[in-house]
Amino acid sequence: MELTFNGHACVTLRGASGPVVVMDPYRSGALGGRIRHRPLVVPADVVTVSHWHVDHSHVTEALGAPEVVARSGRAAGLDFTLRPTYHDRDGGVRMGLTSMTAFTLDGLRVVHLGDLGCDLTADDVAALGPVDVLLWPVGGVYTVGPEDAPRLLAQLRPRLAIPMHYESHGCQLGLAPVEALAPHWSGAHRRPGVSAWSSADGLPDETTVLVLEPAL
Repeated sequence: MELTFNGHACVTLRGASGPVVVMDPYRSGALGGRIRHRPLVVPADVVTVSHWHVDHSHVTEALGAPEVVARSGRAAGLDFTLRPTYHDRDGGVRMGLTSMTAFTLDGLRVVHLGDLGCDLTADDVAALGPVDVLLWPVGGVYTVGPEDAPRLLAQLRPRLAIPMHYESHGCQLGLAPVEALAPHWSGAHRRPGVSAWSSADGLPDETTVLVLEPAL
């Protein structure tokens, strides 16, 4: 499996001999031009959507003719679990709902937390199951922030934890930058200066934060 961090909360996953999955595609230029990542153009078999905000749900012909997964079900031979949760700490009153998405590709359990804005419950952790690769928002403001990393990672215990939804050259939403994680996370941490990770590189034995650079 190869995982590419496109930018914002969007990743592309390619199975060794299976489907191409795009998660939470953004619209370039969305939110008054504050989403500055270049447009995503990749033929996908499946597109998952955690919620219908324009920076997470831009499905166009640039992605081919994929199956769109916005609730639990099966697509392109893969089983997807989408668990609703809150986009804020006020029961969704301010920002509404989002979903956490879990599925298995090439034998690895991938979990994308969408725009999670609240603490995880014990039921959430049980529903998501064991996690090999975690994609989680860290920018705060609209989601959980860097200060939430220790508790969240302790609950899910992923082997690889990839931050997303933070302030960068392509996202100007007033979020915390990924560097804000450093004072809160004392565990294993890597920033190799690349945009992609391959399962051929192997998974660490302990939870390791892997910072990927936005590809777009």
